Amino acid sequence: MAGIDRSELDEVLATTFKELRTAVVNYNKDSIALYSQALCALVELKRELGTEDGTGT
Repeated sequence: MAGIDRSELDEVLATTFKELRTAVVNYNKDSIALYSQALCALVELKRELGTEDGTGT
């Protein structure tokens, strides 16, 4: 997956996690669902990037 900057991906992961935490604190069901799905997709993307370079992280 050439063209994906790992540091930018880490920043997006951190921001998404913060948004999810805020949604949980405010108990906003729609936002919790949205950010949970986004976070899962981003974690999977990070995992795929790790497998591509052989690190498996």
